[in-house]
Amino acid sequence: MIGRLPRPRLPWRWLAGRLPGLLALAGAAVLASFLASHVLPGDPVLLMVDGQAADPELVRRLREGAGLDLPLVRQFAAYLLALLHGDLGQSLRYGGVPVATLLGEALPVTFGLLAGSAALAVPLGLAAGLAAADGRRAWTVPLLAIGSALALSIPPLVLATWLMLAVSGSAPVAVVALALPAAAVVARLTQVQVREVLARDFIRTAEAKGLGRGVVLLRHALPNALVPLTAAAGSVVGTLLTATAAVESVFALPGIGRLAVQAVLARDHALAGAAVLVFVLAQIAVSLMVELAIGLMDPRLQGGTEPP
Repeated sequence: MIGRLPRPRLPWRWLAGRLPGLLALAGAAVLASFLASHVLPGDPVLLMVDGQAADPELVRRLREGAGLDLPLVRQFAAYLLALLHGDLGQSLRYGGVPVATLLGEALPVTFGLLAGSAALAVPLGLAAGLAAADGRRAWTVPLLAIGSALALSIPPLVLATWLMLAVSGSAPVAVVALALPAAAVVARLTQVQVREVLARDFIRTAEAKGLGRGVVLLRHALPNALVPLTAAAGSVVGTLLTATAAVESVFALPGIGRLAVQAVLARDHALAGAAVLVFVLAQIAVSLMVELAIGLMDPRLQGGTEPP
């Protein structure tokens, strides 16, 4: 069969080889969240007791109780121990509510927004990229170039604001605002990869057998371009994650991105650090799933060799 890849097998050894790197990334994510909770300006204790007029003895006791009087290394050790027990601290902005509770309430909102955006961006980007790679309609190439350039050049905050002013509604419009830049990335990648596949010999063989252009594109060109497209999925998810804070803030959606923005503005150290941790761990999880998908689609890559 033309362009057929080896039968997929679950790459346990390959995944075991990736495990040390993933653990190192997870450790870096924990360190980043800890540092994020310490680089924000302002003293969290003074914010808790409402400013400079607080009793110095009360401030001292609160700092000791929170462990803020300890050396930074001991604070990090205490932070790690708390994480192992599922304790992310308490939010100052929300009156001492556990950060884990706030993130648990916000996570479904952000996940729904990301899932809806991906469900719109992927088919839209694939369709636009295939149309431009086909080459039978010359106008599709400059149209894709202009459209993707516009979608990627407009900041998510500006794009979300324009859409909110132009169209009534919140969640559906927010999905569109988040999906457009990601769709532009998918379209460009699809165009480049499918064009490369269309230049290969087995595509000419398929066309010589009388297969229609649509069959060649969908059954032969696109499947053989899926490995590099899947490899680029991490950048698409990164585009979505970085834009969530702006989109959720504009549309007042109670997701993790909006929580992170509010935490930074309110100097809520614990909440800001936990939000950073969630976003970094999400990116690591997506990278793992992408690598697993690539290994299943083309087992030749599990051994570290490139396909011919």
